[in-house]
Amino acid sequence: MLAFRATVSRFTSQALVCSGARNRFIHVGARKNFDLRVRRFSEGNGGGIDEEVGIPKNEGLGIRLNEAALSDFLGVVCEGGGVANPLEGVAELDHARRERTNFPEVVFGENKTASQISSILSSLLTNSTSTLPVLATRVSPKVYSEVAALYSGPGTLTYHDLSRIIKLDPDSPPPPIPSTRKSVIIATAGTTDIPIAEEALLTLSSSSVNTIPVYDCGVAGLHRILKKLPILTSPDVGCIIVCAGMDGALPSVISGLVKCPVIAVPTSIGYGASFGGVSAMGTMLNSCSPGVSVVNIDNGFGAACVAYKIVTGNES
Repeated sequence: MLAFRATVSRFTSQALVCSGARNRFIHVGARKNFDLRVRRFSEGNGGGIDEEVGIPKNEGLGIRLNEAALSDFLGVVCEGGGVANPLEGVAELDHARRERTNFPEVVFGENKTASQISSILSSLLTNSTSTLPVLATRVSPKVYSEVAALYSGPGTLTYHDLSRIIKLDPDSPPPPIPSTRKSVIIATAGTTDIPIAEEALLTLSSSSVNTIPVYDCGVAGLHRILKKLPILTSPDVGCIIVCAGMDGALPSVISGLVKCPVIAVPTSIGYGASFGGVSAMGTMLNSCSPGVSVVNIDNGFGAACVAYKIVTGNES
């Protein structure tokens, strides 16, 4: 159990030190008529906020949140499959992220070693309460070959070259896709945008979401996207992800034709003045078509996370 050095009043906020594998500064804030908030800070007084969770109003906590009650609560949050679960010398994994945020932790593989990726994947799958795959994004073919040689944990590794994703499938089959869950279309302006689209597509399909690719239908040939209108406007579609570089105009075009939300992904495709996707991102942020949200450049994974929360938001 975690140990704390203070008693926290409902109307005050204090800094507490959480003892464990690594010291963490815990800030507990409370305001009248608001739920209490707990923020977990990085190591050191100047560290940024890693996580913030709410403590619901609860008769059991009363007016004062004493040491024992705080320890009991944060023992669930910080240990026991909660916010922090240390993998010594490598990472502190968030095994309860799916339960808390409706989407699990995924490994960002870029700049990680094969050994780190292998250890993290194994730990995530071992501690998972789901039979869905565990993913590592942005992994080069060279690093994957090293991971495959090192990996000795549970499940089966598969590498997807186009999306640069490692998928670790559990030994048990995934759950069936709920019949009421809507599909997500992933569209691209050009063929060169497909790797980013595939990152989004594989992230969603690995999370039990039906995906529909609609590739190479940019504004240089508007007849191509118009031919896809029956698919784009289907009532079974809950969201559309649009990946585009160059001028980044396609999300606005699609958003002006459909009822569902559109998530725009600027890609780093284009000539000099595209500035590595900044030009496309500016176009998307300035879209005159309402209903377009924008994620970061080349962030297919981030778009998939938003789309997942849109199509599963009303599920219990």
